[in-house]
Amino acid sequence: MTAQFRNLLACVFVIQGAQTAAREHMTVRNAHCMAYDRHRGVIVLFGGADASNVLGETWEWNGRRWNKVSDKGPTPRTFAAMAYDSKRQVVLLFGGNPVLFGPDKFEPKLFGDFWEWDGKRWSQLPPGPPARAEAALTFDPVRGHAILFGGYEWESHERKRLGDTWEWDGTRWTLASRSGPSPRNGASLVYDKRLERAVLFGGAPVTGGGIETWEWDGVSWQQSAAKAVEGRFNAAMTYDEGAERTIRFGGWNGHERTGDTWAYDGNAWIPLASTGPPPRNHSALAYDNRRNRDVLFGGHEGDLVFGDLWEWDGKQWIQRIVKPAQKRLENGH
Repeated sequence: MTAQFRNLLACVFVIQGAQTAAREHMTVRNAHCMAYDRHRGVIVLFGGADASNVLGETWEWNGRRWNKVSDKGPTPRTFAAMAYDSKRQVVLLFGGNPVLFGPDKFEPKLFGDFWEWDGKRWSQLPPGPPARAEAALTFDPVRGHAILFGGYEWESHERKRLGDTWEWDGTRWTLASRSGPSPRNGASLVYDKRLERAVLFGGAPVTGGGIETWEWDGVSWQQSAAKAVEGRFNAAMTYDEGAERTIRFGGWNGHERTGDTWAYDGNAWIPLASTGPPPRNHSALAYDNRRNRDVLFGGHEGDLVFGDLWEWDGKQWIQRIVKPAQKRLENGH
């Protein structure tokens, strides 16, 4: 090996080392949104807030580590709605809030913009539903439509909960229904492939409508005959294709954050586990099709914001990333 070649290799190693050292690491996060990109085999995460700031970053989890892939696109926000469009192979994002925990008298201007992520860049799409935060979004692969329900807006300095249902066909938005579940925000919505329906659970308030389960067949909402269970606000939910049932974790029950795991089979909610990730809400859950795992990341328990990552293998929760929680700063962000 010549001295010139050795020097060249040394330069390559120095550059690679510098790039590795410069790699950004995922921070704690809550009120973010996640969706699994089935085509590329990664979980896409956008926005949310760390312990002190609202963020506008895009990250991807490949089953081994987080990679920051963009800091351009939608402006920083919390409580946006996200789903994967398997027909067009893009991740969809709608709306959100520019703050997280503002004082009650603060009335932020909510977002009504609509975006798609193709794995390389964000592109803005035509607007549709009025601006809102804490709406629920999922995608029906049979009809090729995204389904958006509820959320809240501000009206005369009061938070107004919404109960409208919208559908996106890849070209335009259509107001599909004004009836069905009562107006609510923070509900959980996924498409159940076995039932061939979208399943909605919970939302604020956690009493009354927050204890109900509803199903959308593309034409109308029907309330499930499943026995009522304890209501939840901002629970994390996904459809587990391997188990062929909807999986739900945590959320706020009106008194405290919870850390239990449930499954919905179309007839009943079945408790699966009471141990695993610490109790939390404002977390996100997505099903990794290639690895057959339900992936849970982040959230908060009131004072502390989490950055841990857990996977549900159908029997138990396994912690994949251990990260100390951080105390949230009271700065009105």
